[in-house]
Amino acid sequence: MISTFKPTARRCRSSLPMTAVTGTHCPVSGTWNPDGDQQNGQLFFEGSLMPPFAGAPVAWVLDPEAVRH
Repeated sequence: MISTFKPTARRCRSSLPMTAVTGTHCPVSGTWNPDGDQQNGQLFFEGSLMPPFAGAPVAWVLDPEAVRH
């Protein structure tokens, strides 16, 4: 019998951006921007603590174009 099953190697990308807030551990290495601020991206490595920005707690948003593997 011939199988017609074809496994797919595609990964689905979420349309929602990955976020992490001040005081939590970075889930993925890459460039993270303070929410709403595309000009002040910073590089964080997986496991590091997400810092405040401009002296205040902030939600960081992962830049999907600058993800490090």
